[in-house]
Amino acid sequence: MTARSSDAVQHAFDSAIQKFKDDLKNPELYGKILQTTSIGQVYDGIDELQKEQSKNGRLRHLSKIEPFLDRLKDYAGAVDTFVQAEPDILALIWGPIKLLLQWADALKDSFVAISDTLEEVGSLLPEFREVKRIFTDSVRLQEILVLFFRDILDLYLITIKFFSLTRLKFVFEALWPSRRDQIKMVTKHIARHRELMRTEVRLEEIRAADEARQRELEHFAQAEETAIKQEYFTLRAHVSPKTYDDDLYRHHATVCEGTGKWLFRDQSFKDWADQSKASTRILWLKGIPGAGKTLLASSVIRHTQKLNHLTLFAFLTYKDSNTTALSIFHSLIFQLASDSIALQTELRQSVQKNLRNSLSDATDLLQSLLESAGAVYMVIDGIDEVHPAERSKLLRDLFKFVDACQNCRILLSSRAEDDISTALQGKVTEIKVDQRNAGSIQRFVAEWMRDWFNQRRFIPEVRHEIEGWAAPLASKAKGMFFQLKHLPESLNDAYGRILQRINTSTDSALREKAHRILGWVGCAPSPMTRHELEQALVIDPEQPDQEPRVNSELNVVQFCGPIVEVIDDHVQFVHFTVKEYIFSDTVIGSISLLDMTLELAIRCISYLCQEHHDSESLEEEKMENSILSGAYRLHNFASTYWWRLIKQYLTLSKATSIPDSLVDQLQQLYDLRSAESYQQDDQRIDMEFNMNEAIIALKPRQPDLAEMLRNVSQFQSAFSKADYHLKRREYNEPLDDLPCS
Repeated sequence: MTARSSDAVQHAFDSAIQKFKDDLKNPELYGKILQTTSIGQVYDGIDELQKEQSKNGRLRHLSKIEPFLDRLKDYAGAVDTFVQAEPDILALIWGPIKLLLQWADALKDSFVAISDTLEEVGSLLPEFREVKRIFTDSVRLQEILVLFFRDILDLYLITIKFFSLTRLKFVFEALWPSRRDQIKMVTKHIARHRELMRTEVRLEEIRAADEARQRELEHFAQAEETAIKQEYFTLRAHVSPKTYDDDLYRHHATVCEGTGKWLFRDQSFKDWADQSKASTRILWLKGIPGAGKTLLASSVIRHTQKLNHLTLFAFLTYKDSNTTALSIFHSLIFQLASDSIALQTELRQSVQKNLRNSLSDATDLLQSLLESAGAVYMVIDGIDEVHPAERSKLLRDLFKFVDACQNCRILLSSRAEDDISTALQGKVTEIKVDQRNAGSIQRFVAEWMRDWFNQRRFIPEVRHEIEGWAAPLASKAKGMFFQLKHLPESLNDAYGRILQRINTSTDSALREKAHRILGWVGCAPSPMTRHELEQALVIDPEQPDQEPRVNSELNVVQFCGPIVEVIDDHVQFVHFTVKEYIFSDTVIGSISLLDMTLELAIRCISYLCQEHHDSESLEEEKMENSILSGAYRLHNFASTYWWRLIKQYLTLSKATSIPDSLVDQLQQLYDLRSAESYQQDDQRIDMEFNMNEAIIALKPRQPDLAEMLRNVSQFQSAFSKADYHLKRREYNEPLDDLPCS
């Protein structure tokens, strides 16, 4: 054999090896195959397998593959004799067999299938020991050996891809028939090529046979691909999953250039995007309404797509009342399989009859596809827009995917609804958008101003003045893009659904409690703590003798939604526009600030009239018990602000008289809590008190109450002055008409 012909044959073997490696698309698996380089290692593996089968009482006959191993042994000897086989050639002859038997052993049917296949191929392979007698021309022999090498690799590629499936026991019956047809194509080639060894064929005939083999394999693959795609699109039409590409286009088109880059520089986001970092696999972009979460999510999708990462996404909205966990998973399934014949094949052979109406079938299928797909990024925006029961199912199964699929990364964006916060607590990495987006808002303002200036062509002086006016906009927006637009429909989109959900609740107690919390947070002269709200809610002015006990912890976000938050135990609105919206007369179902102010004032007064505030007659033990039970948690707020709340109410209502309900509470306060000894200050009552028409009207009917209010107003006016604490030392008698103040 000449050096030239030897190089050509070696190149042919190398080419076949490279094609097998490329088609396998699994470097790790290819490395495992190369670890077995002799028939001895195969027999060792078979012995271990039979011992394991014997232990478990499921010994299977491996003798049927003996002819296949004998033929391969002869083939390897012929290659080594006539071609001087390199280690990779021998490894690709023996390595796949060992792995195939190990994988197939997991299931009885699969083991029978692979052993029957190898038995059939063994009966078709020629006796390579006779090649010396048949061929006097070593060049033709080498061409024949290359041809059979390609046949063997074709067989291995088909079977390896099939038997290495992670969920083989679930898909074997569905997928094996199509793989069996593909194997039959290879066995037909082996039988045809065996005939070439029985005659003195020319090189042209050998090469023609190889070309025919390649054409038939390609034709089979194309026909199968066409059939798979056709069935995929038929199934897609049947399920009719929602697509979000138009939403992505629309949202991303509104993203201001340069905004959102802070996120891509954030270390938590970098860790999430880096597949080598296992610590951050679920990232939660949370924020107040209007903080730009959806636009940020669209930027993340474009960012991962530019990095050639497989990215699945969904933009959820309350406007689509048909959105469920099942419909979301339908969309993700067909997004995932849209560009992959391998995944379409698995989808094609899935249990389709229940896919449209079974959440468990859909999640099992999506998990299976994710396990086969490699690195996948999933971005789901607006999970708070879905019904709580559906988002609970959605989050439950998303966690399951992350646990099962190590290469799956999920980014969620939503408001901090209580149930979402509870479900995600300790399981995700959080980024609070409205605390990080000031730079993006400033960029938005700058871009908007630039476009406006270009359109209007202001003179430099006016332009400079406007720029000065616009400079603080970003800080005043407090993380909310909507505030820059001043559009009522934007606020309605942000808060309207939450208020509507409260107003339409079938639980009247929950509805009333949510109204009170929102109303009191909005009217309180100073932020109330969660404990103060808890105490205020259990007060019933019509039952003043009831025990002031709080029996459960108040979860304000659960009652009111993500428009409130708790900061250092003080309850407040997430943004000042919440107060503007929920108290607006133009909003259907809005809350009356006037009524809430009056109610809180009455409850504060009623609270001060309760028995545990009677310091003179209350027994020491009972007082200690009240302190330990938290009965005094509202004391500071009630005693400090009850009078201010009355003044707020009178200012808001512009009433000429005080409501009877308030007069009754004031009378009770006077009867129970008036100081027996009180020294009036010589200073005149402030002008604000004298000018209040409702107080003036009270004096003829209830002079004692009018005097009490005058004294309280005078006391609080003095209290607010800087020198009050110095003056107070000069009094031996109480200044305040109410000791509990």
